[in-house]
Amino acid sequence: MNHNLGALVGAIGLTAQPGWEKIEIDAISEDSRRIRPGSLFVAICGYIEDGRDYIEDALSRGASAVVIEGTALSLPVPCISVCNARAALASFSAALFGGPTQKLFTVGVTGTNGKTTVCHLSAHLLGEERTVLISTVANEARSLHAVTTPGSPLIQRLAREGVDAGKENLVLETSSAALLLHRVDCVDFDAAVFTNLSHDHLDLHKDMEAYLAAKLRLFQGLKPEATAIVNVDDPAADRVLAAGTGRVLTYAVHGNANLRAEAIRCELQKTTFTLRIGAEAQPIELQLPGGHNIYNALAAAAVGMVSGIPLVTIAERLKTARSVDGRYLFFRAKNGATVIVDFAHSPDALEKMLTSLRPHCDKLISLFGCSGESDRKKRPLMGAVSGTLADMTILTDDNPKREDPQAIISEIEAGIIPTGGSYERIADRREAIRRALDLAKETDILLIAGKGHEPYQIIGREFVPYNDAVFLCETGLVRVARHDLQGDSH
Repeated sequence: MNHNLGALVGAIGLTAQPGWEKIEIDAISEDSRRIRPGSLFVAICGYIEDGRDYIEDALSRGASAVVIEGTALSLPVPCISVCNARAALASFSAALFGGPTQKLFTVGVTGTNGKTTVCHLSAHLLGEERTVLISTVANEARSLHAVTTPGSPLIQRLAREGVDAGKENLVLETSSAALLLHRVDCVDFDAAVFTNLSHDHLDLHKDMEAYLAAKLRLFQGLKPEATAIVNVDDPAADRVLAAGTGRVLTYAVHGNANLRAEAIRCELQKTTFTLRIGAEAQPIELQLPGGHNIYNALAAAAVGMVSGIPLVTIAERLKTARSVDGRYLFFRAKNGATVIVDFAHSPDALEKMLTSLRPHCDKLISLFGCSGESDRKKRPLMGAVSGTLADMTILTDDNPKREDPQAIISEIEAGIIPTGGSYERIADRREAIRRALDLAKETDILLIAGKGHEPYQIIGREFVPYNDAVFLCETGLVRVARHDLQGDSH
């Protein structure tokens, strides 16, 4: 979309200078490498780099105007001074693309675990053909590696493209980082989902209180007519409920809630339960195993209710939902052992996966690592979880980045040792998987956790192509081809 700079500045409540109405703006970015003539460059003071150091580069690429925090600079193009460059980026992005989220039924999903699955289930209920989906997995398909919630310019652009294509809904996976860094400012949410809160991302947030405070921003910013959808079985639920002033829809398995799951039966490859809303009830057959997926289904059902979908239709559509790429993917090893690839990369997620698998095997083998340059505190916690719940743990690499892989493994190992659990250290992930399969018997389960859908290993600064499921299939370590999983395993 095209706007003149004067109108764009006025749209976000700033005062335009004479002549700015003659400057056309049709793009916006905080990355100088994406700047071209007609672009507005927003210089953000980041945690690692200062965007002001890239103003010259942006100008050389044709930036038509520059936004900075603090005192305006003398530049050959208009320089706009703002208090918060990140917030300004969001405001300018929404204005440039015409506030598209106001024209869509917009859902934000936040929490530590389950966000991606809830987003995909919600999109399935709402209709994929009518829904813009922005999630960790969907972003990988857009070549946005390791991004849960993209920057505000891309969010607003995708929403605008959805409106122009006649779509009706936007489902947005909303990370704590996105909330803290103002990426979802000016997104007009009609519903916000809180899944749960557990230990993760404490490299960005100094403690759990700060982590929760970031999540609460989503609910504090809701308009009065929007709906907060909250898992009241989670200990943080009261804080979430108190954060908003609008409508509330709760869900639970154990506590009192608007949506409840009853008569639950968890099998290795599917889950059944009764979904009750007041006096109305519907049987649910979910092709997603694990107790945690009951919560995910309840959250998505609540989204469907807010959008006006009848309960009977919600039940019908949940039955046809399939696992998200990299979540609870089943394979069969040559000797009959069950192999599962999952994204579980936090202590809580790993615990839920291992707990759900424990009743269905003789021996449970857990294989995982922890990402480099991120939350170090969770490493021994994940070690303790696996040492307690698994019969054997294989510690390996998972995006070591610029850290020493062996040092990362040692920090995980520190949590396993006090449990007395059996474990081995094999840094090379391919070798670790081969070793784990050698240990697994026909009646055993091997959980390969941590990477899930990811098509790479981050080593140093390089994204090296690699995917757990692809490795299993291409090497012939499993008998089931990836595209043949439905029916055999889902």
